[in-house]
Amino acid sequence: MTSQERRRILLQDIDVVIDGGANGGQYAKWMRQCGFQGQIISFEPASETFGVLSDAALQDDDWHCHNVALGPEDGEVRLHLTRTSLGSSIFRRTDLHSRVWPNDVAAGTELVPMRSLRSLWHELGCDGRRVYLKLDVEGAELSVLEGAGPILDRITLLELELSLVDMHHEAPPFGDVLSFLDARGFSVVALEQNHSGDDTTGQMLMIDGIFRAPSAGSEH
Repeated sequence: MTSQERRRILLQDIDVVIDGGANGGQYAKWMRQCGFQGQIISFEPASETFGVLSDAALQDDDWHCHNVALGPEDGEVRLHLTRTSLGSSIFRRTDLHSRVWPNDVAAGTELVPMRSLRSLWHELGCDGRRVYLKLDVEGAELSVLEGAGPILDRITLLELELSLVDMHHEAPPFGDVLSFLDARGFSVVALEQNHSGDDTTGQMLMIDGIFRAPSAGSEH
């Protein structure tokens, strides 16, 4: 089964996709290609990249974009930018990241607004709806999940980009994220290779993990 076929099956019972770390809208476009016709809510904190995202969503009335970082609480956070924007993160890149993606060089920092999913939930109109939460936030996935608090139990499906090696300084390791999800009762739906790997060592670098909540999106 291909990743696109899997998404088509999973999305049949989904009303809303929350796209955390949307970059220029690549994931949302792909979700449309997978056949999803519901609402997409994208979050991209970097101002320049957000302009690209906004343009991509202009012709889609059910695709809404927010120039905000998802995180553990409401406030501000400093974003470490990279040239291609794909590696921009609240964490600094490691030497491994720089070696694997040598063209994605540092491009300064930007102070950006940050919101937690807990505080955003009602504003987004997600109450009573079946939500698919995707997070590709360059090492900050665990902090976003922690910031969701009890709201996380209302998520039907969760998709995370997970680093198997240290790609960002001080980012939580892979095992910590899995332990958190296990403690919250999430079960694994699929683990899919994200990048081809390190050409020097053969090490797989990242995977996409899809997890199902024990509550299957029911309200509490």
